[in-house]
Amino acid sequence: MEWYKLVFKQNQPIHVGSAKWGVVNETDIFIPGSTMWGALTNLYLQDKKSEINTNYENKLKEIGKYFETISNFFPSFDGKTPLQPAYQKGEFGYFYKYKEEFISEDEFRFYFVDTLVQTAVEPISRKAKDESLHELDYILPKPKQKLEDLKDNLYWIGIIHIDNNELENFLKSIKSIFVGADVRYGYGELELVKCEYLKEEDKSFWWVDNTDKIEIKTNEPIPYFIEAEDNLKIEGEVLLIPEIDFRQNTPKLTDAKFFANVGSKVKNLSQNLKLKKGKLIKENSNANST
Repeated sequence: MEWYKLVFKQNQPIHVGSAKWGVVNETDIFIPGSTMWGALTNLYLQDKKSEINTNYENKLKEIGKYFETISNFFPSFDGKTPLQPAYQKGEFGYFYKYKEEFISEDEFRFYFVDTLVQTAVEPISRKAKDESLHELDYILPKPKQKLEDLKDNLYWIGIIHIDNNELENFLKSIKSIFVGADVRYGYGELELVKCEYLKEEDKSFWWVDNTDKIEIKTNEPIPYFIEAEDNLKIEGEVLLIPEIDFRQNTPKLTDAKFFANVGSKVKNLSQNLKLKKGKLIKENSNANST
């Protein structure tokens, strides 16, 4: 049972998240663990499709648990160290430790986020359909303007805990995965460039020890969503995050809970928490169900 560090190189624009403002579908500026879990699970299912002939639903639930102990993924300029999510003066962004400077969300979006305007077209008249105009934000592989610290494409770094050799071999065999929206139209490719045991010097960033448990640190920016408790003191932001089952033709809402956002600082935090799809949840929480 080991922690692995996964490093992906971004080859195509990606859209993650589903915040919508009018006709604009805004993207998150990090990749949630649930998104990476879905991409890995889908790839594994495709790889094992010929072996799953019976009891498909039961097998699907079993495979879904293989990759649940996974972090959120954060951008990196060098493919070695992720930018650290944090809040400064109430604004979300990233702390860039090599220059000891804060990159606000607005600054990150200025360099890396662009918008694609789309609309549905009437097949005969070739006119735009009414109320079909929408804009979709994308994170670009390279900045729109020259950025001194980025010599290559953006990288995305996260960790995962797996417990058998088959899954280790599967991870190391991955060439690329596709994440987010519009993966069918040439978007969302991440190329795996490194899969290795998590080194001691990286464990502090991810709050992990030598087990599958998380070593809780209070009053430090968190790299995970943390399930909110009644007495939890939070410096940052609280979000309502839904749990959605996409295994059906019509996605079904299964649960929704409040979480402290990544980058927040928390006090009075329970140690009895478990990592699941980028979220730290209570061991007996309903959010712990698939």
